[in-house]
Amino acid sequence: MSSVLTGNCKMPDDVPLTKAKPDFKVLQQAAEWFAVLRSPSVSASDVQQWRAWCDADSMHRIAWARVEEISGRFEQVPEADKPHTRATLDIAAQRQRNRRRALKMLTLLCTAGSASWLASQVMPWQAWNASYRTATGERRQVQLADGSNVWINTASAMDAEYGESLRRIRLYAGEILIETARDSNSPPRPFVVDTSQGRMRALGTRFGVRQFDGASHLAVYEGAVEVTPAEGGEAKVIHANQQVSFTAQGIDEVSPTLYAQQAWTGGMLVADNMRLEDLLAELSRYRHGHLGCDPAVADLRVVGAYSLKDPERILAALEETLPIRIRRTMSWWAVAEAR
Repeated sequence: MSSVLTGNCKMPDDVPLTKAKPDFKVLQQAAEWFAVLRSPSVSASDVQQWRAWCDADSMHRIAWARVEEISGRFEQVPEADKPHTRATLDIAAQRQRNRRRALKMLTLLCTAGSASWLASQVMPWQAWNASYRTATGERRQVQLADGSNVWINTASAMDAEYGESLRRIRLYAGEILIETARDSNSPPRPFVVDTSQGRMRALGTRFGVRQFDGASHLAVYEGAVEVTPAEGGEAKVIHANQQVSFTAQGIDEVSPTLYAQQAWTGGMLVADNMRLEDLLAELSRYRHGHLGCDPAVADLRVVGAYSLKDPERILAALEETLPIRIRRTMSWWAVAEAR
């Protein structure tokens, strides 16, 4: 029966997983089915009903694949009493090993000796092998060779390279806050931060950079930063108290920065009339597992300052102050819904 979890609820070939987004209800159904099938008391009737649910809609299969993916990353599995989930994790691990081998081969095929940041694409192994990394929930501060300070947020990865003509940070994942120092070299070397979407050149400054899937975000708190998109778009200087998102093709409209955006460097999550769904999305970066939000309560507004040391305490505080409850289908799957 262990093959049940993956062999009979396959992803539809015509829908890429990265582009498929099941709605909240379907995703929650998949999580509940996962909880049923991992139970030692699962029956043949349960399995038959689950198969029927999978076959009923391609989005059901996409949601199931999403839950399997999350389970492989977050669930701790006792060997003796969870054979179904054990099988899922074993298969997920094998898939991950296969991906890593494929990515390694692809990287070896890239043009040898190419150092152009414009042509580079981030591979997962670059984040795994980065010199500076943080785990989920971890934050740290480091001082670089020139005296610049970098605060590294949760689940982030970066490299720092100091050459004769350039000071360079490569952000692979997550978020950093940088306070640049004056370069002692003569002439002074430019200080740049590269992401998948482009290059940011510091003009004597304090600024934050966050890598999203398909976009980068820059927030300038002091000084100024010049942004150049990776595929040759027009460069733009972003000044203090301004922020902007950009892709490899271009730069979005500039908007004002918010102090709350850098509160994480002091271990705080600050909500100033923040939507509940947005707050939970931010909080999910600091805890293991899935944290979702029912659309029925997504627009509830939150005001407060919360310590990131204990994300579960934040969830408890939200339950006390808002008309919601945190429903935990499994230890690693939680959603906020109406009380």
